Amino acid sequence: MSLSISRSLARPFARSLAAAPPPALFVAARPKFTLVTAFARSKSTMADQTIVYTKDAPFPLGPYSQAIKTPTAIYCSGQIPLTAEGTLIEGTIAEKTKKCCENLDAVLKEAGSSISKVVKTTIFISDMAHFVEMNGEYEKFFSHKPARSCVAVKTLPKNVDVEIEAIALP
Repeated sequence: MSLSISRSLARPFARSLAAAPPPALFVAARPKFTLVTAFARSKSTMADQTIVYTKDAPFPLGPYSQAIKTPTAIYCSGQIPLTAEGTLIEGTIAEKTKKCCENLDAVLKEAGSSISKVVKTTIFISDMAHFVEMNGEYEKFFSHKPARSCVAVKTLPKNVDVEIEAIALP
């Protein structure tokens, strides 16, 4: 059944609906919202965070840590193909990628984790032409296939060709 109202009656009818209080049927059906605190985020403090440092990976080149460990994750700074003594690795992109992964492994071990607990990596390379060779070495360390981003950038610290950062579970 349809109801049709002539134009002359429509405006007064609409005004009367807007002015009238809503029927009880509609009032009862309105949802009531309450604040749920069960999912409220707890406040993090600096006491929940630990700076990670190992002598088995290069000392940071700037004002940052090798990693920060929290109760739920370990955030590793980008590692470049640099030895713990500060010597840059020369050679192929595969050799440079291997050193980045070894550095990440050392930092993660110091934090009480491991490469197998990495859930996300970000790779920065100087040229996408290095992608296939870098991938071949990368998959030797990350066979569990964590989430990943890989981007080509104009310049990396010390003009290296690859840098890898990671997020891991403790």
